[in-house]
Amino acid sequence: MTHEIQIAHNTHLSTLVKKRISVGGIDVDEDFVKELLIKHLKANDSKHRPTLTDAFEIYMAENTSAHRRKFKLNANQYFNRFVAIFGDLYLDELKHWHITQYRDTLLTQGLHPNSIRKHNNILNAMINMAFKHLDIDRLSPFRGLKIKGEGENIRPIPPITPEKLELVKNRLVKLNTPASLVGLIQLNTGMRISEPTLARLDDLVLEHDIPHLWVRKNSLTDRKTKASIRAVPLVGISLQAAKVLHTRAKQLGSAWLLPQYAKEFGGCACSAILNKNLRPFEFRSHMFRHAFIDRLKARNDIPLPLAESITGHGRGQTDFAVYGSVGYTLEQKLEVIQKIAV
Repeated sequence: MTHEIQIAHNTHLSTLVKKRISVGGIDVDEDFVKELLIKHLKANDSKHRPTLTDAFEIYMAENTSAHRRKFKLNANQYFNRFVAIFGDLYLDELKHWHITQYRDTLLTQGLHPNSIRKHNNILNAMINMAFKHLDIDRLSPFRGLKIKGEGENIRPIPPITPEKLELVKNRLVKLNTPASLVGLIQLNTGMRISEPTLARLDDLVLEHDIPHLWVRKNSLTDRKTKASIRAVPLVGISLQAAKVLHTRAKQLGSAWLLPQYAKEFGGCACSAILNKNLRPFEFRSHMFRHAFIDRLKARNDIPLPLAESITGHGRGQTDFAVYGSVGYTLEQKLEVIQKIAV
């Protein structure tokens, strides 16, 4: 047998004889030990890989609205629905494919595209916050989701004529209920229904040269943007309605402008009553805001930033919006509202 053949023969024999090692005095196969070690390291490593559950817990601990019942219900529902489909995935396994499949599943189940957007907004915010707190240098794979049909099939708002507004106004004055008085405040302020409904009594400032109502954060409501925090002058029938509510709240010893609705979902309850009373006019509570903004747009002498300072709309910040130490004054806002009051 030549030298080369002998070497090859010995090498072949060595591959047939499995190497044994001693572990605690017991001889075991080396390959078996390697497999066990690899499995152990993988299992140990997975304990440090954050999952969707970790992201959800971070989100609920850090979000400033997490104490709100509606927020908690929605966040839990969307999270549980996603996990029911895909399981409690590791964050490093998340792909854009997951959110597109989730979208398609919800569309198949008949959910409206606008509702699916709400799901996506919560899930995307959850992932973004988790990445930030876990120092994961990655963009959320849930960003930039396209949803077919989004924005379509929204119930159109019928024309809001001056004649219709006058009929609505007279109906509300005749009713003289807490809900109708809220509608009258909306009429000349363009406020969202939750803004007067969830206001504290001291948010209404009557002892002032320009009576006004503050929209700001309190124990019942958060304000999502800085633009939504504002003071709005009250004029005409809106001022009269606010005075009636102020008197009634004082008589009840309440710290809230509308104690009947000073609770979570109070705005929804008030809106439902208003909608019922205004159904004969094909008018709904949110249409007060639309009508107010329509009247603003019809003028050619109202600067857009000033109009937005009244309605509480936020937009992209410009140098003009950022610089300066004060916002628009009550006097400036009053001049605008007086031009379009009904």
